[in-house]
Amino acid sequence: MSAPVRCRTSCLGRMLRTMTSRPSSLAVKAPAALLGLLTGGAAGFLLTAGGAAYVAHALGRTVDASGASRVAFIAVPVICAVWGAVVAVRRAAR
Repeated sequence: MSAPVRCRTSCLGRMLRTMTSRPSSLAVKAPAALLGLLTGGAAGFLLTAGGAAYVAHALGRTVDASGASRVAFIAVPVICAVWGAVVAVRRAAR
């Protein structure tokens, strides 16, 4: 009769150690994704601003916000934000 009790106790102990030693994957990945999204978006904004400043200074002309440049000014921060979120979630999973 003591064998099943010992098995239950050890199984319960093992389960409790597993539950308390590792936080939920969603609880770890959600803040990492948000931080990566914000950081990537900020990096994308700085990249577009730096590119516009380079064009204005080195080439001596301003960047107009029409056509392909408008798409780039919108797409680059969005792509960088998504990329930052993906990288942050993958690093949080380690």
